[in-house]
Amino acid sequence: MSAIDPNAQLFDSDDTPSTAADVDTSFASVDMNNGPTAPPPMGSLPLTSDDDGDGGSGGTLIITVTDPQELGEGRNKHTYYRIDVRPPGAYTDPISSIRRRYSDFQWLFSRLHAEKPGAIIPIIPHTAAMQSSKRFSEELVQERRGHLERFLRRVQVHPELEGAPSLSSFFSPDAEVFEAAKRENPTDTNMDDTMGETERLTEKVKHFFVKTTVKAKALRGGELEETSDGQQMEEIEEYLNTVSVHVKSLAKKTLALVKASEDTSKNMHELGQTLFGMHQTYDPDKNNNGNDSNMKHKTLPSLKTISTVLASLSAIHKVKYDENTSKVTQQILDIENSIKSARLALKRRKEKQLTYNTYLQQIKNRTAALDKIHHNASLTPPTPSNDAKMADAQKSLESARYASKIALDDLIQVTERIFREMDRFKSSLDQELRGVYVRHAKVQVDYSRQLDAEWGKLLVGDGSKPGAVGINVGSSNMQQSHDSDVLMI
Repeated sequence: MSAIDPNAQLFDSDDTPSTAADVDTSFASVDMNNGPTAPPPMGSLPLTSDDDGDGGSGGTLIITVTDPQELGEGRNKHTYYRIDVRPPGAYTDPISSIRRRYSDFQWLFSRLHAEKPGAIIPIIPHTAAMQSSKRFSEELVQERRGHLERFLRRVQVHPELEGAPSLSSFFSPDAEVFEAAKRENPTDTNMDDTMGETERLTEKVKHFFVKTTVKAKALRGGELEETSDGQQMEEIEEYLNTVSVHVKSLAKKTLALVKASEDTSKNMHELGQTLFGMHQTYDPDKNNNGNDSNMKHKTLPSLKTISTVLASLSAIHKVKYDENTSKVTQQILDIENSIKSARLALKRRKEKQLTYNTYLQQIKNRTAALDKIHHNASLTPPTPSNDAKMADAQKSLESARYASKIALDDLIQVTERIFREMDRFKSSLDQELRGVYVRHAKVQVDYSRQLDAEWGKLLVGDGSKPGAVGINVGSSNMQQSHDSDVLMI
């Protein structure tokens, strides 16, 4: 059965190339002086990016994920997202448009880890939804759309991921090319390409059992062979452990501060409704019979006025909560995810170290096996059978030595990548944390002014205009109101 082509089924005729020639040039890089050139791999296209990789100024292309649409029925029902790549400019047409489903993004995430181990690859936040009604709810689909767009933008400007084969496959407008890439199994570079299929399978089985033994040894506290950079790797692990504890605490307290605005909004709304209900039971303006005590009430705002002000305060706190959620909550959660990404990078490096140690163990085992064959051969007259055994054992040993050299080179390469990544990670983390709290401070200042203005409507004036709600508020009262509001927030 041929693969479903969402590009053909979900695009309007006006939005998609209509000819093969159009498809072939959809990923062409544009040179303003010389015109279109041959299309480069998508992994090499520089995309527009701001400081956190979410898109902005300073690059060449802009990427967006939009227009989620459902395809299929029943258990085969899926949501496909439109991915547009366009040159800079407010109203430019996309130079390429494709459709991908959520699992395709997950595939890309996994392949990037396999192709560029040690790279700190952005995590795609996942919200589990077992029921179909929740999986295809507009809220979840839109939440995923935002996560997927941020993921692609950060991946595309990631210096360590340039040239990754999976990026070219993922962005290919040809559905068959992408489906073939997903079906294809990555080549095991640790195995000799000259081996036959049976030999390769046998070698993998042996490798699996030796690796299991080495892994069990490590779990029991046994030390693995390290590179010369082992001490630096330990320092990086300790740094991430420390930072993780701090960021968890920061996230917990910061999210509580943000949620306080939502709680305050709800409480003020309920308080205002209750006061309005009290106002309806007794309105002093309607029950004024010339009583002097009622005239004194004119110097105070009515319960109706207070309830109206509380309704405004509730609305301001709600808007403040929404803005803090977009400018602070999402960023602090992204920082938590970036630490998880860094830990995953170290995990990939640990897997490479385990592979290297597995081949070292194989060398020991095969050296012992060859020595045993030599010893047994020395006790008996030479025979073709013994010669064949020694030749096979020698070949097996050489194979393990060759594989261990490749594994060591791979481990060193991954280690160097992690060092580069961690330098960027530390600088980026510092900038992101400072940015989060500067944005939070700006929201506080902006809305504190609005809140002060609303609270000020309830304060009595200096007595020059009896019965009017005070506008000329004393500086000490205003400062007191501001301090109380800050504490409440």
